[in-house]
Amino acid sequence: MHDPKRETLTLMLDGREVRLVPTIIEGYELEIDRRNITSFLSHSPPMLRAVAALEAHGTFGVGDLELASDRKKWVLSGGSDKPAEKK
Repeated sequence: MHDPKRETLTLMLDGREVRLVPTIIEGYELEIDRRNITSFLSHSPPMLRAVAALEAHGTFGVGDLELASDRKKWVLSGGSDKPAEKK
């Protein structure tokens, strides 16, 4: 369920809309062209490129991400300054 109280982070990457959509329970989900790809692309090059592009855009840092091991979804950790790692 999307959280309307937090901002959705959006940018264009290779002509496709990449969004980090805030959710109430899981933190954020990654969407490409409005399709949720969070769970099955979390370690693939498209996911890593999307995260890197959002970081370069200045909207958030990859150090703020961690992998929720039980759900295998990216969520904001709230200020870590180290790269995300698989737990």
